[in-house]
Amino acid sequence: MKHYLLLFLMLFMFESCSASEPEMPENPLPVQPGESGGSGYFSGKKVLIAYFSWGGTTKRMAEQIQAITGGDMFEIEPVNPYPTSYTPCTEVALEERDSDARPAIKNRVANWDDYDVVFLGGPVWWHTTPMILHTFAESYDFDGKTVVPFTTYASTYRDETLQAIEDMTPAAEHLEGLGLTSGSINESRIQTWIDLINEQYGSLNPGGATAPMEGTVELWQRGNIPGFRENVNNSDGPDFMPNMLVYTVPENVQPKGAVMICPGGAFAFRSMQNEGYDIADMLVPMGYQCFIVNYRINPYSMQASATDLQRAIRYVKAHAEDYRINPENIALVGFSAGGILNGEVLLNWRDLTNGTALDSSYRPDELDNVPVSACAVGMIYSFYGRLSVSMNNVETLRAANLPPAFYCWGTRDGFAGQFAQNSNALKDAGVRVDTKVLEGYPHGYGSGGNPSIWGNDFDAFLTPIMQGNSAAINMVEADVADNANEIYYDLNGHIVSSDSVSNGVYIVKSGKTTKIIK
Repeated sequence: MKHYLLLFLMLFMFESCSASEPEMPENPLPVQPGESGGSGYFSGKKVLIAYFSWGGTTKRMAEQIQAITGGDMFEIEPVNPYPTSYTPCTEVALEERDSDARPAIKNRVANWDDYDVVFLGGPVWWHTTPMILHTFAESYDFDGKTVVPFTTYASTYRDETLQAIEDMTPAAEHLEGLGLTSGSINESRIQTWIDLINEQYGSLNPGGATAPMEGTVELWQRGNIPGFRENVNNSDGPDFMPNMLVYTVPENVQPKGAVMICPGGAFAFRSMQNEGYDIADMLVPMGYQCFIVNYRINPYSMQASATDLQRAIRYVKAHAEDYRINPENIALVGFSAGGILNGEVLLNWRDLTNGTALDSSYRPDELDNVPVSACAVGMIYSFYGRLSVSMNNVETLRAANLPPAFYCWGTRDGFAGQFAQNSNALKDAGVRVDTKVLEGYPHGYGSGGNPSIWGNDFDAFLTPIMQGNSAAINMVEADVADNANEIYYDLNGHIVSSDSVSNGVYIVKSGKTTKIIK
């Protein structure tokens, strides 16, 4: 009886040495060039699929990856082959694990330096990777590489094995790995995964990637999210990845710029319909590329949420050419808590500040070299400050060099007095502020159901600012009464002396009349 129990435990823990596929795979050439698949994946970078397979299951998965990506294949073969029978193989594998062995590998990868993306995989053996994968990982320099872990398994220890592959290649960047059982290896599942990590690679390497014109962009690389917590219990679930939803104008329309949309919800949820989707539906026809930011919510801190918005701004700015916008023409609009989040970024997360300010274990990447700024901000029933409390220190606001602001709130809103206080403090700090007060409106009206409620005013506020940033405009004028009290602003929205007008392009504000003069 004990003998049978021991055999059962060995079968369970050895995982992926499949008894139905006991034969060893045929010996390949050291590197097999890919003959099919998509050279357009991973921005056209060169791909290697390195794998160890005992029974053939991992080899099947590697071949599917090659068929899609067109990468080169390298089979990791031991100098001393593993036993072809199941039980002797498990015994050797356990001994290697317990002794932290490094089994010798028969061949080497030719032209290792040519590869940018390395898929690295093997089966689950005794709760982790076969030790020969450690030999491989320690035989090459992974600095500057992007590693994609994959594994095959029978019942469990998938995630632990994927993590082990990341841990053995610490110098590399990592994309989200995939583990499959023998019966679940199919083209559809692997295609979906590769499409996801190809998009993820694009977000981490913005210089050479094409930005999506619709759909979802994940903002971080799994395993490198500043302030990430395990097993967070909120409406997003523990596996939530901060992301943004992309809505763009038609190809035959020249966009004015981009608007980052931050729904509210007291950092307990995100009011996606009326403060997200409805806003994009309103602004896209006006000529704005729109990005709804799904930032982290409670129990995450507002600072963690701010790093998500900061990251989203960086992504759009890095892909400005793809989105056909001037990288300086990125505005923010936020609702309630979403506006407070905008203020947190503009006050504290500008320029090249990155996730290390929140989490010392965060590893900065190429996208962190993109400075964070905004040409304007929309505070829709919101303010600079924190939940329920506006921040009205004029000197702090002045020192932050804040962009022009558009405020809109309703008279029935319990925070109406604070909105007025905050907008006035911003004016006192020398920032251009436009306000619209809606008679009888409460908190949380979103778009109001019609662009005429406040959307058209916001468009009128943004358009000259974004046109002023564009080299395509020389002069836009509107009549200003001769006896009007004119106030002059520079294109950052800061009040300037009328004597300086001859030095550049300025916005002139008089009542509700705006013009750009040169």
